[in-house]
Amino acid sequence: MALFSYKAKDPGGQLITGTIEAESNAMVVSRLQAMGYFPVSVENQTEKRPGAVAAMRLGRRVKLADLATFNRQLSDLLNSGIPLVKALAVMQNQTANPALVEVITSIQQDVSGGDSLAAAMSKHPKVFSKLYTAMVKSGEAGGMLDVVLSRLADFAEQEAETRSKILSALAYPAVMVVVGIGAVIVMLTVVMPKILRIYGELNQALPLPTQMLLEANAFLVQYWYFLLGGLAVLALLAYRAFKSPEGRRAIDSLIVRLPVIGGIVVKREIANFARTLGSLLHNGVSILPALEIVHGVLNNRVVADEVATIPQNVTQGEGVAAPLKKSKVFPPVVVNMMAIGEETGRLDDVLFKIARSYEMEVDRAVKTATGLIEPVIILAMGIVVGFIVVSMLLPIFSIDPSAGT
Repeated sequence: MALFSYKAKDPGGQLITGTIEAESNAMVVSRLQAMGYFPVSVENQTEKRPGAVAAMRLGRRVKLADLATFNRQLSDLLNSGIPLVKALAVMQNQTANPALVEVITSIQQDVSGGDSLAAAMSKHPKVFSKLYTAMVKSGEAGGMLDVVLSRLADFAEQEAETRSKILSALAYPAVMVVVGIGAVIVMLTVVMPKILRIYGELNQALPLPTQMLLEANAFLVQYWYFLLGGLAVLALLAYRAFKSPEGRRAIDSLIVRLPVIGGIVVKREIANFARTLGSLLHNGVSILPALEIVHGVLNNRVVADEVATIPQNVTQGEGVAAPLKKSKVFPPVVVNMMAIGEETGRLDDVLFKIARSYEMEVDRAVKTATGLIEPVIILAMGIVVGFIVVSMLLPIFSIDPSAGT
């Protein structure tokens, strides 16, 4: 398959452009004509710039912000009465992300060929999750696709905002750690040897802290490759453990038990569970498929395992809240609110309230945690740097003036 760029005119005479993956130019022309377009030009981009195309395919990524914009604009176009195929053609020209343009082109071709929008999107699981396609499917069945897409845009924007807040809060401590470690390494490998060389010429016994620093410097200079190799091996083992089901579950179980981080992770997962399940139920997805989708979008295996027990109890008529009463992760207040929501027939609204509440708690917890982490990092780096400086200055105070005579 090669990547072709094309220019064509729609039935109204408007010039449109886009890309299509096909076997040949003739197939591209055939597809454009099948969509009701008049081809103007077709170019093989793979032959023209194979390196660029390959790089784009290797590094293709559709961000949440891109997806939110796509949802919002497509919803507005459909709400304005524009047919789906035409709306997708317009989106090809309005989308800046080349990877998303390629996906939209493929979806447009499938929809033109008779597929539903949900079926066409399900062929791109890396871009459109099961949650996404299930909600689009329910929107198509209920004749409210534009409304569902608008809700999906809200969902994606909320998720992107939450991630952005967490990353922004962690960025400053991460930079401090990296800069601090870099400063210590420079002092140990560049500054300290020059100073200690002077002390060595005095033929005096060095204080214990200075000797410890000297040994650390010798180790870094002579065995740095062993250190890097060991770190690489540890990273590889951690990666393999994270990828295996047993290792992932063990790591997630450890994370949940951590004093501060564990609470943030659990609250984040509860918010994710509540918002996803609430969105699916609100859009008409039945409870069992909705729970299956929710189970797939949760990141922590400990929380996901507890959610996995709900469907069996639902089939026995116990509802969603009942199996969570014995949960070690879901707080009683969340379970009680869900039980009330089931009794009143407003479970989706209750889940949205839970999601908003826990998202605010996560935001506050992250700010509090980072506020505590920053002084701890400053204190730790100050102690390390202070130890190095004191170790380099101690020999000055212990110099014997008669040693050089």
